[in-house]
Order: sequence, then C-alpha cells, then structure tokens
Amino acid sequence: MSLLAVQRGFQTRIVEAGEVDAAHDSRFEAGMAVYRNAYRARLISCLRETYNKTWSWIGDDSFDAAAAHHLILNPPTGWTLDDVGVGFPETLKQLFPDDPEVEELAWLEWEMQQVFIAPDSRKMDGAAFAEATADFGDDDWAEMRLAFAPEIRLRPIATAAALIWEALSRSEAPGGDVMLPSQTRLMIWREGLRPCFRQLEPPEAEALDMMLGGATFGSMCEFMQDSGGATAEMAGAMLGRWIGDELIAGLAV
Repeated sequence: MSLLAVQRGFQTRIVEAGEVDAAHDSRFEAGMAVYRNAYRARLISCLRETYNKTWSWIGDDSFDAAAAHHLILNPPTGWTLDDVGVGFPETLKQLFPDDPEVEELAWLEWEMQQVFIAPDSRKMDGAAFAEATADFGDDDWAEMRLAFAPEIRLRPIATAAALIWEALSRSEAPGGDVMLPSQTRLMIWREGLRPCFRQLEPPEAEALDMMLGGATFGSMCEFMQDSGGATAEMAGAMLGRWIGDELIAGLAV
C-alpha cells in the first residue's frame, strides 16, 4: 500500500466515523477515536472563533452540538481553516427554525469576515464625484447609474440580529424584542480596512436595492417620491451618505 493511500485512509477514518474494520483491534479503534475527537474539537474551536457572537447568543452546548452536526454533514474540503465556516448559517437555519435571529446573526458574522478579506477596490470620494458630475444637466442626473463597491452585501432581515451583535460586542445582554416590527434590509460594507454594517430603513433600503440592480438615479427618485413623498433634497442627502460611506466605486457606463 502506498503512503498516499495510507494517508487518505487515515483522513477518511478521522472525518467519517465508520464501522470497525475487522483488520484492526479495539486498541486501534480507541486510538482513532482520540484523533477523531481532537480533530472535531479543533474545528469546533475554529467555528467558535468565526461565529463568536452566535456562540455567545445560543450558548456552549447548543453551539457545539450545531457545530458537530455541521462538520459531520459538511466536512471541510479546503486547505485553509478559513473555509470551515462555509454554510454554517444555513445549517443553523435548519436547526433553529423557531429562532430566525440565530441564522441572521451568523450570516452577519460570516459576511463581515468575507468583506474584510475581499479584494481592494477603488472608491469615489466627494471630490471625485463632484468632478465627474460637474457638467451634468437635468437629463444627465436622471439617467445616472452608479457602480458600487463589489464587496457590499445586502439582504432582507426580520430580526434584531444587528442590535444583538452590537450588544454582545459591548459584553451586554441584548434587550428588546428579537423580531423587528417589519422586515427591512441589512447592509455590510468596508470602510478602509474596517468592516461595517447598518440596518437600512425605508425608503433607503428600497432605493439602494434599486440602484444596486442598475436603476437610474431618476427612476429611484421617482420611486421614493411616489412611495413616501421623499424630496430631491432627501435623495441628494442619501447619495451623499453613500459616497461618505465609501459605497460608490464610480459612475456606471
């Protein structure tokens, strides 16, 4: 038997707890159990580090049980421990169907890390935006489309996962209702090297969603006015905030 075959067989026995091989005695199997437990304990420790706030929220026993379940069904296949957490929010969604904040909190933690390691991209600051739009007329503003930073994440949320994250980061017990009064959107992005997030309220949530989807500035303004009576000044202030938050990479061609 080649060394490669021995190594692969050893790995398979650690990852998959199969039936006892007749060629090995109980002492061998007991030794493999030690390796297997150490392997899973290290991976669970990695998940605790990656999903630290989620771990704090649901507690040691629930987290470790969910982590073990995830690792058995989804053994890591990559070369880096950074990939151990792939798909864990989806596992939590299945295991905690009555506690949707668990999955949303885990999603927030995972995506913040992905935003942190995302490739650098150029951002348009206020001066660059002013220069690019200096000669704009009314029609130009109406037809303007924006190119956004590629690392932006935006998703609907129904729970106070963002508030839970903030409270846990201060080592405080989260208070208030877990469920939000109505569904909104949570945005994650990066300012410099710092991952950021904020909960978007209407009409900004809908406006940003439209612009990310390629809508023109004019159609976005019309939507805001029709849905809530937003003024052009409000739309301009919102655009200024997006520029200040380093969300905009440039003007779309």
